[in-house]
Amino acid sequence: MTETPTTDVEVALPADVHQIDETGDIWSVLEEASDPDRIAEARVIVAGDPDEPFLARVIDIVDGADGTHIVHLEVIGLPGQVIDELTRAKLLSA
Repeated sequence: MTETPTTDVEVALPADVHQIDETGDIWSVLEEASDPDRIAEARVIVAGDPDEPFLARVIDIVDGADGTHIVHLEVIGLPGQVIDELTRAKLLSA
């Protein structure tokens, strides 16, 4: 499996896969995104932190109780897993 480089990893949205709300989804706060304009429903982003990034699909963005915006995420996989599968399918050069 392809290793995920850990130097200079830029996550679009800090998130913790263990942070799950009453919807059953992982959630984070839009205002913590490196570029909030890149976070939109159905978009695939790199979330997590530089040491443990993961690919996620944005499920929705809802208003939080304190004026923030809550982003719900669906985990797609680890970057190395996704790269391996895209390479195997010949959608990405080796």
